[in-house]
Amino acid sequence: MAGQKVIPSAHLLELFMPHRTDEKRMLNVAQKTAELGFYRGLELNIFFDRYNSMYIRDFLQGNNIRGATFATPYLKERALSLCSADGDIRKKSVNFTIELMQKAAENGYKSFGVVSGDDPGDAKRKEALKVLADSLGQLAERCKALEMNLTLEPLDRYAYKKQLIGPMKETTMWFEAVHEAHPNTYIHWDSAHEALSQIDLMLSLEYVRPYLAQLHLCNAILDTAHPCYGDLHMDVGVAPDFRTDGFLSPQVGAQILRKVASFDKAAGVEETYVSVEVLGHPGDDLWLKEKNSREFLQSCFKLADLEI
Repeated sequence: MAGQKVIPSAHLLELFMPHRTDEKRMLNVAQKTAELGFYRGLELNIFFDRYNSMYIRDFLQGNNIRGATFATPYLKERALSLCSADGDIRKKSVNFTIELMQKAAENGYKSFGVVSGDDPGDAKRKEALKVLADSLGQLAERCKALEMNLTLEPLDRYAYKKQLIGPMKETTMWFEAVHEAHPNTYIHWDSAHEALSQIDLMLSLEYVRPYLAQLHLCNAILDTAHPCYGDLHMDVGVAPDFRTDGFLSPQVGAQILRKVASFDKAAGVEETYVSVEVLGHPGDDLWLKEKNSREFLQSCFKLADLEI
C-alpha cells in the first residue's frame, strides 16, 4: 500500500537561534522539548564541547529521538560556499563542512544539511553546478562513513535568497546524477522557498518525491511591496486561526502533509520528518514561539487527518 507516516520534528536550531552558542542552555532546551512528548525529531545546533557532545548523543539515543543539524549558519558566518569558483574558498568550505560533520556524528545526529551557496549568474551557473556536485560528492562520502545522510536544501534563485540551487524541476533533474552516484544524498524541501519562487507547492513536491527526506513548513509574505516580504522565517500566528500576512495557513500545511503522506518513502530514508521553521530573535519569548509552532503543526496534522 502506497504512503508513509510523516514524523513531527522541532527545528530548535532556528527557534532558539539566540542560544546557539550556549551549549548548556541548548541541552536544556532539547531536554525540555523532548519532555513535551510530541516531537520524534530534533534539529539542533552542533555541540563542540566533548562532554556536551556525549550528553546529547546519549540523550537522543535514550529517548529514541532522531537528531539532525545544518551547516548553514556556520558556513554563512565565515562567508564560505560549496559552489565557489575560487578554489581556495571552495576547499576551505568543504574541509570546514567535513569538520562540522565529524562533530555532528559525535553528537549522534543522523542527518546533516547544507545549502548550495549564492548564484553566480547565467554565464557562470553551469560551472558552479559542476563545482557543487563535486563538493556534495566529497561530503556524501564522508557522511556515509559517519553513518549520516546528507541533505541539500534548495532555496530560491530569483526571489529573495538568490542561491544557485532554486527552481525545483531544474534542481531535481540536476540532482538525479548526484543521488545516483551517492545514494545517501537527499533533498530538504521548504514551503517558503517554493512559494516565493511562485512554484506550485503540490507540483514541487511531485518533482522532489524520489529524493525527499525532510521538509520545513515555513511562512513568508509574498507581496513584494510589503516591508516584511521575503524568506524571513516569520511566525505562523496564534491558535485557533493562526492568521498572519503570510501565505502559510494550517489548511496549506495540511495539504502539504497529505501530499507527502501519500508518497512512498524515498529509497534509503527510514522516516520523513517535518518541522515548522520559525526564527527566534534576541529578546523574543522563545518558548512562546515553540508553543505556537507546535500548535500550528498539530493543527496541520489534524486537518490532514493524519496520525501523529
